Amino acid sequence: MGNSTIKPCIILIGLFLFYIFLGCAARPKVPIFADPDLHNMKFESLTILPVVDRRVDKSYNLDFESTIGNRVEKKLVDKGYTVIRPGAFSDTIQVSNLEVAEMEPHELKALGEENTNYMFVVYLDDVSSKTALGYSFKIECTALLVNKQTGAMLWKDKGIGTRGQGGLIGCLQSPMVKTEAINICVGSMLSSFPDNPTKAD
Repeated sequence: MGNSTIKPCIILIGLFLFYIFLGCAARPKVPIFADPDLHNMKFESLTILPVVDRRVDKSYNLDFESTIGNRVEKKLVDKGYTVIRPGAFSDTIQVSNLEVAEMEPHELKALGEENTNYMFVVYLDDVSSKTALGYSFKIECTALLVNKQTGAMLWKDKGIGTRGQGGLIGCLQSPMVKTEAINICVGSMLSSFPDNPTKAD
């Protein structure tokens, strides 16, 4: 094979690798749902309702508010929003976690304080851990943004976080592994949520 044949082959291989690189390059995450006008809405404050546990298997004990709720609040603050976190689902009606888990998005407008316009609802979908040959942790969450006045869902997305460490070190580092997985889950879930349009640069 002469040089005249080798050069075109090298060029083709180079182009092939270049397009693979472009295909693997990071792209903005597309949410499961987003109102077409979401980016133009100039809301500056959100009310985060208590985390809703809608897991089928609730055997794994997890402090939702300190592990998930606090991280969601920090992410939203970083995006430029003022965050309100009430201590109960509603100031007018008493509902259980199970009842909230079964509500449709438009039914959620019955929750939250009366002066709330936008509610951020976080669902814990699944949590699991394994200790065989080390330690691994997986968590799945879904979040919604709901207009309290109309009941319309404005945004929805999901996040999954998985981390693991093998051997005895994994068992010893289980708190760190868990923290990393939760951070990944929340970060992924909120990566498609827009920054506050009035956020200062």
